Amino acid sequence: MMDVKGKFRTGVTAGLIFFVYLQAGLCAYAKEAAFEKDGDVYLIQSAGDMHLLARLVNTGKEVEPGVAAHSASYRLNCDVDLSAYCKEEGGWEPIGYRNIYDESLDDILWEKDGESEDDGWVTYKETDAGYFNGTFDGDGHVIRGLYINRPNEQAQGLFGARVDLRGENRDSMDYKSRETTVIKNLYIEDCDVTGAYYTGGVMGGMWNFIQYEGGNLYIENCHVTGKIVGNGTAGGVVGSASTVKNSSFTGSVDASGAGGIAGESYYIYGCTAHAKVNGSCYVGGIGGEAVCVRNSYMTGTVAGYDRVGGITGAGACLTGCYTRADVTGYSRTGGLIGDIQSMNAPTPKEASSAAAIRNCLMGGYHMERAEKRNDLDVYYPTKDRYNGYIYGFPGAGLERSAVGAFYYREGLEVEGFGKGMYEFSAWNCRPYDCTRLEETDFKDLLDKSEEKWGDVWYCAADYAWPVLAWEKDSRFGYRVTVTVQEGDSLWKIAKKVYGNGNGWKEIYEQNKAIIGEDEKLIFPGMDIDVTVGPSSAKYANGAGEWPAIL
Repeated sequence: MMDVKGKFRTGVTAGLIFFVYLQAGLCAYAKEAAFEKDGDVYLIQSAGDMHLLARLVNTGKEVEPGVAAHSASYRLNCDVDLSAYCKEEGGWEPIGYRNIYDESLDDILWEKDGESEDDGWVTYKETDAGYFNGTFDGDGHVIRGLYINRPNEQAQGLFGARVDLRGENRDSMDYKSRETTVIKNLYIEDCDVTGAYYTGGVMGGMWNFIQYEGGNLYIENCHVTGKIVGNGTAGGVVGSASTVKNSSFTGSVDASGAGGIAGESYYIYGCTAHAKVNGSCYVGGIGGEAVCVRNSYMTGTVAGYDRVGGITGAGACLTGCYTRADVTGYSRTGGLIGDIQSMNAPTPKEASSAAAIRNCLMGGYHMERAEKRNDLDVYYPTKDRYNGYIYGFPGAGLERSAVGAFYYREGLEVEGFGKGMYEFSAWNCRPYDCTRLEETDFKDLLDKSEEKWGDVWYCAADYAWPVLAWEKDSRFGYRVTVTVQEGDSLWKIAKKVYGNGNGWKEIYEQNKAIIGEDEKLIFPGMDIDVTVGPSSAKYANGAGEWPAIL
């Protein structure tokens, strides 16, 4: 992979700059490791260690002699607060931040690859400096105080970008040693991250989503709360990744292409988003553009213009997914998926790129046609047949046999477009009525062992809401939405959700803006959000007594 930078003259100035970096200690430690070790894993034990890791990776240094910082393995050993390192303009410097605007880093970011004898032009190729290509295990710890404000720079997040390996020999040992980046078991609380393309709480991500051969990025068991803004593609957890598993986001995502979990991904499994997701094109509650999404759910709102869906704005395979999102879009907008695209993509072995929608539930109350801007913003005629309850555009390869067991809310309000290209009778679709729903109504879903529905869906409070197994152990707790039934009180709801009615005051405080000053004034059909926080998780499982404050 070659990059032509033009004529480049080294001299005294460049040499002095490089000498200053050496003196400042940004080169690797010469005689010992920068961090304590546990075997081959380097231990990150403070905010200062996190900042040092960023500097070592971003300037292409070694974490100890013979070990490149960008490709090593790390483990976080404690909760950390990064706010002290977010005070400079731009905020936190991501781990894997390739600052091409800093000319003093030219010697680090680029290495000479050739020189023309005819005209003196010198060609350069990228180094791995400014990319994170290793493994980071958060070990269940929380990172707080993350603030980034770089609206014109790509790959922004706690971590920045992984190296792009397109054009490299995939059979070479060098490729295999740099092929996979893994970030797991990490919590990021109340972050505020603004970037351009590929922005997320955990990581900005892969440079080129559609080029799977360019390397893999795996995000697993990572959880984020806060605000994500992207001047391009952004996601609550990651801007762009190969695979995201068992991860969550609570907050808001606002970007051109936006997803509650990932802006772009090949495979999303077992993820939850409680979010407000806004964008323009490729906007989804879970993924802005996601090839395959399984056993994931979203609550909140999704709003965009073209390719907008409650689960994903565009993609191919949806299995075992649930959304309670109110969806607003103008073209190719659907309750589950905006644009169905059969993709010839080399997805992970657990996923599928074949166009299919199976065993999904759409529980949003409202779908609305967005205001028309102009037809230059969309690629197809913006007639009603390109919007629908289930999906917005039929796409290539979607056959009747590919759609099964789809459930939607009885009485769903739809303004501005109809049911879509096909009537529900042709697609094995069934409505459900939230006001008279009993647990047994979803028995056929729960018994589908091939999709492990028993692990994905959890029924309680006279309403069906999914709780993934990892959520109950989450340090951020988990959130459910309960629809009030005839004869309900907050005490009864607390009893159903927590297993202990004494938690009713906590539920009231969470919903006081909706209920009003009198906690008794709840009515059938009202939706109440219930968050089981980490401090009350054991009480939700029926262990112990509620604290006195409740």
